[in-house]
This record gives sequence, structure tokens and C-alpha cells, in this order.
Amino acid sequence: MKIKQVHIDGFGKWHDQDFSFTNNPVLIYGANEAGKTTLAAFILSILFGFADGRGKNKYQQYIPKDGSGYGGSLTVIADQHQYVIKRVKGKNGGKVTITNEKGKKEKQDFLTKLLGPLDRELYQTIYSFNQNNILNDELDREQLEQHLQRLGAVGSQEWLQQIAHLEKAADSLYKPRGRKLSLNRHLKEYEELRERVNQAQSQSSDYHRLVEKQVEKQSELEQLKQEQPKLKHQVEEEERLQRLWPIYEQWQNHQKEPLTEQLTDDEIIKIQELQSRERELNTQLKSFNQQQLEQQAIVKKLSDPEVNDYRLRKAHYQQLKDQLLALQIQKNGQTVNQQEQWHTELKQLAERYGSVNLPEPLSERAVSELEGLLRASAQTNNSQNLFIPGIGIVLFILGLILRQPLVWICGIIALGGAGVLWFKQQQREKQLTEEQNSALQSFGKQHNLTAFPTSKWLMMQGDLHRYHDLRAQVEQADKRKTSFEHQLELIKQQLPVSLTADSLNELINSYQRWLVEMQDQVQQLNSVEQELTRIQRRNDQLTQRLTEYRQAKETEYKSLGIKNDNEFKQLLAQKVADQTRKVTVSAYGQQLTTSDRQQLAHYDSKHSLDAKVSLVHQNLAANEQKQTELETALAQINVQINALVQDGSFSELNQKLTNLQTVIWNETKQWLSSQLAIRWINGALKLASQDRYPKILQQAEKFFAILTADRYQKIIVDDSGISVLNHEQQIFQVAELSLGTAEQLFISLRLGFITVISDQIKLPVMVDDGFVNFDNVRRGRMLKLLNQLAEENQVIYFTANEQINELGSPIINLDRLNKNKV
Repeated sequence: MKIKQVHIDGFGKWHDQDFSFTNNPVLIYGANEAGKTTLAAFILSILFGFADGRGKNKYQQYIPKDGSGYGGSLTVIADQHQYVIKRVKGKNGGKVTITNEKGKKEKQDFLTKLLGPLDRELYQTIYSFNQNNILNDELDREQLEQHLQRLGAVGSQEWLQQIAHLEKAADSLYKPRGRKLSLNRHLKEYEELRERVNQAQSQSSDYHRLVEKQVEKQSELEQLKQEQPKLKHQVEEEERLQRLWPIYEQWQNHQKEPLTEQLTDDEIIKIQELQSRERELNTQLKSFNQQQLEQQAIVKKLSDPEVNDYRLRKAHYQQLKDQLLALQIQKNGQTVNQQEQWHTELKQLAERYGSVNLPEPLSERAVSELEGLLRASAQTNNSQNLFIPGIGIVLFILGLILRQPLVWICGIIALGGAGVLWFKQQQREKQLTEEQNSALQSFGKQHNLTAFPTSKWLMMQGDLHRYHDLRAQVEQADKRKTSFEHQLELIKQQLPVSLTADSLNELINSYQRWLVEMQDQVQQLNSVEQELTRIQRRNDQLTQRLTEYRQAKETEYKSLGIKNDNEFKQLLAQKVADQTRKVTVSAYGQQLTTSDRQQLAHYDSKHSLDAKVSLVHQNLAANEQKQTELETALAQINVQINALVQDGSFSELNQKLTNLQTVIWNETKQWLSSQLAIRWINGALKLASQDRYPKILQQAEKFFAILTADRYQKIIVDDSGISVLNHEQQIFQVAELSLGTAEQLFISLRLGFITVISDQIKLPVMVDDGFVNFDNVRRGRMLKLLNQLAEENQVIYFTANEQINELGSPIINLDRLNKNKV
């Protein structure tokens, strides 16, 4: 989340004032009382609520003195969306409203989602820097882990709410200073009842004698208990010296051992870099060899005989595809319906003439010849001469009419002559007809027409032509079919696989699918072979580089007088041992105080120290044994006292006491269950976020090294507090550091925390004149770190240092704003 705009209606000295935070980091300059702290407090109040005015908080309210409206708003950017957070005077920290960029109000819990698990206290502990809260002598590992649990563990807010619920349940049973709580009341009742039991016991006649004996034993027991801490202290002190003895002995021994260093840091770095490159190249070669084996396996899998055959005869298989398509086109040109029509028409023509084998049609010449024969036959039948009979009939009629015998006789003679002529003509025509019929029969036999009437010979020529044309087309179609089937069979014999299909179309589709499948496999095979070639080429390059690095490493080994990695490892181990010995001597010396050395010097050997430890243990054991004996005697006295008390009221009180003990035990179990659950949840949150803890220290060490010019190299955080290790391997507690260095240490820890947790929480970092104890050099380094931090988080820097004007960055000058208002 980043703050874009600040508007103050009224807060402290500010009223009706706007601030625009366009740069990052935001630099705000102002002299003392210019309103820097007021502006910082306003931002916190809008985010986390106004101070409630109780106790010291009343001085943190900043209620305007001039009666201006109390409150204001922040315009923020979160998750690439803009929101306006407005807070005005009201209950529970003020009335807050959040409006999104569309002018719609968000729900009440939206601000909680924006801030995540942070409250005002935790925000000020981590994200807010000022002179009062930078240095924290009480900061330890547990506090850092608690902060990390609240911010770093997924779902920690729900678990923390569960902890609060358990704490509330536990507090409802018992508090150390509670009065009305159940367990507190029962404990008080138990004490009162115990007092009444004691009073009832005093009624026994032997009670005073037993009490005196009890007091005597109790006094002796108390004396032993008073001596016991002193004896335990002696045991602890001697055991501490016993634990320090190996350190003391090592410190003495290491001081006597000479240090020998043969390797320089530059040589180590150079050789280790060569070894690292060699290992890296070996790893890469191993990876590429594995890839090569995998690709070869794929090539082997894809390179079956069918695929290889296709690769070699790809053009031939494409030609077979074209031939099949050509056959398909040819087949499509021969329609089955047309052939069926031809056969039907042939059958009809055969049925028409009553023969399935019709003769060949006549040629034009034969047709002309037939027409001549038929024409001659027609003329013969029509050649009878009626002229003479006609004259005779006319003359006969005229003679009858005219009654002229001569004319009548001439007519008779004419008719007689006509009869003679007709008879001769009939003989001649009969002979001619027989000749013509003979000629037609001869023509019919010649052209196979005798089975048909002569009158149909000419008319049937068109049908004969059609019949023989159809026969020729059917024969041609049969030839084409035979040729088609022959070509198809030849193509099938050349196909690479046995493709079964009921039709040519199915065969073509199956073959095309096979071609596509082969093309895909060939393409995959080509791709794998290309990848295999690339891997082999990369293998060769890596092998060449590996050879170069090995040669360079051998050259370095030769200059050091060693031969292989093992000898270098031994040489390096010797150097590390020397450095370790040096650090160990220093560390041992720091772990042993002057007093420790003086006390340990009284013992000439570990045996004498062990003897002293055994002696103090015997003294402590004797004390504890005596206490046990006295406690046993006191228990027997108590039994006697209880046996002497026979009063019924005492038994009733004792029963009540027993019942109350049961109630207290059950309530205590409930209280302990809540406390154990709280510890379990804290442990779980610790485990959930423990991987971030080393990262925080690593980041903090980088920042601390930058601020101190690499003077300090390591930060150590444990239950005893915080210490640092400098470049001379010396350990310093925080109290041993200068004020400025201690501040830089705690700033580094907080910046490390902010950097590591920024992947989950990004809130503005506010610095209010937090570096006044820094010198100019370290203040400059701090400002550079803030610029680096501003890459992920918004940084708002308040300062009264005029040197900020020399940075050349835009600043918000509060002094100038105040002058303009006046």
C-alpha cells in the first residue's frame, strides 16, 4: 500500500491542508515545531484510529485548538486500485469510511484487510522510526519470532484470534490479582476452610505436644532449606567451572600452537571458482547426456521400418496418392446409372425385334441399294397398263349407246386385246417379282435381315445403329472397368500397408490418413533428430570448456605444488583449521572472564576439579537427605494429629476440603488446557514462519555491513539478547557498542524484517528524524538504503536536517507552508 494524497481537516496545528506524496522516497523537511511529528501522527491515526484520550494518550489526540473539524483522509493505492480512507471524530478511534475509485463505499473490515495483521503498536515497532523507538535494549530472539509469527505465517491472524479466545477463556477462570473469578474464589475458600480445619484440630488433647514437635522439626527443616541455595550455588559454580574447563584447556593449548597459512584468499577464490565451474559443467554434461539418451530412445522408438521406408520413398507414395485420386476422377466420370440405362435400352431394342443378337446396321451404300430394290418392287406392282381396256370399254359403251355395231365390236376387240396383253403382263410381272424377291432375299441373307419383315428393314436401321452404338459403349465401359480394376490392383500392390476398404473412396481416405500419420511421425523424428544434433553440439562445447577449466585448475595446482583436488582440500582444511584455531582462541578468550581464568588456575588438573565438584554434590545430597528425613517425620506427625482428631465437625470440614480440592483441580485442568493450547499454537506459528527468520538476519547483516563499511559481519540473536561479530572476529554485546552503532544495528534488523516480509505485506515506512546520532557518512549510507528500500515499499522521511536540500530531490518544505499560511 502506498499513500498518494493526504488531506487534513483538522489535526493539531494543521487544518484544511493537503499534501501530495508523488515521489518515493517522500522527503519532508521542517524545523522544530514545524509539524513533522503531527503529520506522522495524523497518518497513523487515519490508519489505526485516534488516541482515546485516557492517561498519556490524551497528549496524542492532537485535537485542533481553533475548533476545526477533527480528522481528514488518506488517498492510497493498493493492489493497483485507489481508495480514500476518511476518519472523523467518533467512538472507538473515530468513524472511518473507505471509498473506492468508482465512488462506492467498501465494507467496515476492508481497512483491516489492507493493513493485514498489523496494529498501531506492531506498526510502530517495525515500520516507524524515530529517536524514541529505534534503540531497544530488550529486543531478543523471542520478540523477533513473535513479530514474524504475526506477519509471516499464513493464516496467523485467525490463530492469533484463537489465542486471544483461549486467553480470554483462561482469564475467565483465573488471574493472579483476580477476586471474583471462579478459581480465585475457590482458592480463597480453600485457604479459609483449611484454617477452620486447623482450628478443629486444636481441640485434640495431644495436639499441642505434637504441634511443638512439628514446630521443632519444621524449624530444623527451614534451616536446611536456607542452607540449600548456598549449597546449590556452590554446585552450580563448580559445575560451571567444570563445563568451562575444556574451553580453558583449549584456550591454553591453542595459545601454544603456531599458525601457518600457505594459501591466499585470492588463490582460494580462484581455485574454488574453477572447481565450481567444473562441477557446474559436469552437471550440465550429465544433464545433456541424459537428454541425449532420452532423445536417442525417442528416435529409436519413432524410427520403425514403415517410417524409414516412407522417408526414403516419400515422392513415390505421393505419386500413388495422385494415381488413386486420378482413378477416383475416372470412376466418377463413369456413372452407374448411365450404364444401367444403356443395358435397359439394349434390352428394349432386343425385345422390340424379338432377338438378342440384332444384325449390324446397313451402310449408306447398302441402304441406297435396299431402297432401289424396294422401289423397283413397288413399281412392278403398280405397272399395269389400263389404257387399252379403257378404250375398249369406252368404245363398247359408245356402241351400245349409239347402237353402232362396229363401234361395239371394236370395243369388244379392244377388250379382248387388252385381256391378252394383261395376261402376258401378269406373267412378266410375276417373273420380275420373283427376281426382285430373290434379290431382296439375297440382300437380307447378306445383311442378316431375313429374320425380320422386308417392310421393317429400312425403318429398323436407326434402332440397329442405336443398338450397336450402345453395345460399343457398354463394351468400352467394360474395358475401362477392367483397366480401372487392373490399375487399382497394381496400386494396391505398391501400397506400404494392407489397407482394407470396401470402396475406392474408403481406400483413398485410409491411405491419406496413413500419409498424414507418416508425415507427423517423420516431422517428430526430424524435430527429435535436430534436437539430438543440438544437444550433441552443446555437449561438444561443454566438453571443450570443461577441458579449458581443468587445464586452468591444473595450472593453479602446479603453482601451489599440489596435484589434485584432494591435496587442495587438505591444504584448504589446514588453512581453515588455522583460521578456526585463531578464531577459537579469540572466542575461548571471550568466553572466559578474568575471574573464570583465576578460579580455574587454582586447579592443576581436571581430576582435582572433578573431586571438588563431587564434594559439593555430596554436601548438597546430604542436605537433601536430611530434608527428606525431616519431611517424613513431619508427615508422620501430621498423621498422628489427624488420628487424634475424632470430632465429627472436623470430618465434615475435611470432606468439604476434599470436595473443594476436586473442584479446584478440574478448574486448574481447564486453565492449563487453555495455556497449553496457547503454547501449542505459538509453537505451530513459529514452525510455519521459521524459514523466514534466517533470511531476516541475512538481510539485516547486509544492511549493517553497508552502514558500518563492513566493520561488522555477523549479527547473533539468541535468548540472552543481541550481539555482533566484527571483522576481527570479536564479539560485542549491544551495550558495548556506541549509541550510533547500536541504533544502526536495530535499524538493520527492522529493515531486514521489512524486506523479507515485503512479499506478503507492503506498508509505508515512516522515519521521523531517526538518524540524529549518525555521522554524515553513515547518514548518507542510510539515505541510500532508504532509496533501495523504496523500490518495494513507500518511504516517508521527516527531517529537520538542512543537508537534505543538497540531495537535489524534490522535498515538501513545511516551513514554507507555515509561512504561506501566516
